[in-house]
Amino acid sequence: MPGEALAGKMARKNVITRLVEQYLGLESMEMTEELLGLCGATLDRRALPLLRRRLREEEKQVPLFEARGYVRMREKCEQLVASLRALIAALEEIYHDTADSSKGT
Repeated sequence: MPGEALAGKMARKNVITRLVEQYLGLESMEMTEELLGLCGATLDRRALPLLRRRLREEEKQVPLFEARGYVRMREKCEQLVASLRALIAALEEIYHDTADSSKGT
């Protein structure tokens, strides 16, 4: 069973890595630099407040871009929102699981 737990943890880490790469490919350099300053070379639970803030900001932009007819900007914003949602959910899951497992030991 310990091998299964390790395999599951590694699989989640691979998912996080893929989601981070996808998100950073859509994000501005300014925000990327802020995240690097906050967390170093890895994104972890310290990034969650900043990622949640960015999600709220981007969600507000979608209807504005749509109202102005900025199709490409709206599409990029929607991609960023989807990427942020997936990344936040994955980080919350992995750190929730870590907290749960540390309570059991």
